[in-house]
Amino acid sequence: MTLCRMEMIFPPGFFTVMVHLVMHLATEAKIGGPVCYRSMWFTERYLGRLKSNVRNKAHPEGSIAEAYLADECMTFCSRYIVGFETEHNLPSRNEDSEELVGRSDVPRRSTLFPHAGNPVGNPGNYVLRGLEKVQAHRYVLFNCSDVNSYLRAHADEMTHRRNLNVDTIERTQNEKFHEWFRAHIKKLEKENGINGIKNDIRWLSRGPVNAARRYRAFNSRGFRFRPKRLDKKTQNSGVMVTAKTSRYATAGNANPVLRDVTYYGRVIDIVELNYSGQFSVVLFKCEWIDVFSEEGIQKDKYGYTLVNFSHLMHKGDKIEHEPFIFPDQADQVFYVEDEHNPGWSVVMKQPRPRDVYDIGIERAVDTETEPFHVSHLGEMFKRKNNNQYWVRTDVEGTLVDANIASSKEEGQNHEGCGEEVET
Repeated sequence: MTLCRMEMIFPPGFFTVMVHLVMHLATEAKIGGPVCYRSMWFTERYLGRLKSNVRNKAHPEGSIAEAYLADECMTFCSRYIVGFETEHNLPSRNEDSEELVGRSDVPRRSTLFPHAGNPVGNPGNYVLRGLEKVQAHRYVLFNCSDVNSYLRAHADEMTHRRNLNVDTIERTQNEKFHEWFRAHIKKLEKENGINGIKNDIRWLSRGPVNAARRYRAFNSRGFRFRPKRLDKKTQNSGVMVTAKTSRYATAGNANPVLRDVTYYGRVIDIVELNYSGQFSVVLFKCEWIDVFSEEGIQKDKYGYTLVNFSHLMHKGDKIEHEPFIFPDQADQVFYVEDEHNPGWSVVMKQPRPRDVYDIGIERAVDTETEPFHVSHLGEMFKRKNNNQYWVRTDVEGTLVDANIASSKEEGQNHEGCGEEVET
């Protein structure tokens, strides 16, 4: 039946012996089970490797034995060699481990931020100006857990003897917090000295210098990202980020609701901010699809996500826009053009990065502090006692009849009193 249907689509010359054998693979899998338990492909591949070691055709067995022995000796020695690349410790193509941080071409990272990955290639010059510099520096501040206390102090200072809604606080912090933070740290330095503040916090408050660097690629969490301008035959610029975003129920509602929103976009530039030569922070500058409009994102009848890059948001022309993200916040996606809907692309998410395999063991995920958001100020303005429940949930409970338990307890109390009287 399958062949008959395929004959209606493909020409007769397509049906060779190999095509006919493919028809039986599904049936063989159902009858024989996994291929690794019944196939000779792996054995034949290994025999081919042994045969490639033959140099003297008069004595093939001796050539194979000598090559096998040499390979075993080199494997044994490589286990004790440190600092050299061997067959068993070759770095991955998308290597992003912290072991490379000490190299001269890898930027020095701050203790305020976790390791995000490693750049690829030699950097180029990049100049930060105007709104772009403010937006990049503000994103670094708002996503640093050590700055959250200063954000709350700034909000407390704004609301002192004034009744401001959350919308006004959010807008004011987007525009002026970086200036207040710099002045506030300088004030603390004069009052308490420089030793009372973390060195990285001091330099973070100064902001980045105008002279930055840009990279052609960046490896993070097993993925390799490239700017959109370098997408030729391959596509490495697609990103997806799930972030907590404040949304308003109505136009007149000034209290935002915090919820998870998935953003889709493409990397435009990979920028490294230089904080006065003390440390560096790498950011992705992206163009983002307008995910709050049906003209920017849709779902088709099959459940696939469609995006339209002609409708963008956070373009960077306003101070409240956020075109930047950290590399370790991005998941890589691919955009496939939809032939039936011109201008639309289908989002295809990569299941897992290169050289990462599912072996049934879940890796422990480092829990990071969530970025500060003005909706968290409700806890500061309305202090309530948290209800505490002293009930264990890790063991199965036992049902006890309260009447029987109370009667037994009373009987034990009477016996105890009688013993005391007799003594």
